[in-house]
Amino acid sequence: MKKLLLFIIAMAVSGIAFAQSYNTELNTLGQYVQRMYLNEPFQGARVISDVDKCYLISVVAERPSDNEYATQRKAEVKGLRYANEFLNGSQISSNSISYTKETSDGYSYEEIEDFIEARSMGYVQTMQIISTFTDEQGKKVFVFCKQLPMPEQPKNKKNKRRR
Repeated sequence: MKKLLLFIIAMAVSGIAFAQSYNTELNTLGQYVQRMYLNEPFQGARVISDVDKCYLISVVAERPSDNEYATQRKAEVKGLRYANEFLNGSQISSNSISYTKETSDGYSYEEIEDFIEARSMGYVQTMQIISTFTDEQGKKVFVFCKQLPMPEQPKNKKNKRRR
């Protein structure tokens, strides 16, 4: 009975000790993207490749609001949209309508309405958040990541001399 109890306690302690581990590779990648952003701010999706790994990175900057959950959810949806447009492309169309109206005292003014529509095919499922920080303008920047399959490298063919 004591052995069983000791075994259960040992398993519980080891589970607690290793429960909150983090991926040092993604931590380093998040710091790299943060330095890139602070050097020259950007938003959107990019591909960053290492020697043996390839990542799709999506960066979103949002003004913080009272509701932290809503801000994070909005950033997540934008990040997925940036990634989807990067991978699958999008079709954008716009229309402008111009109206000239007159007031009762004889003055005329112009109103312009712009309609912009974007369509995209495909779907990017989930992206992992790897970093959040605040930039100089006070915006909260979210960095999302998804590992991509490594592109195949062309095989080196040696030039063989024909006889």
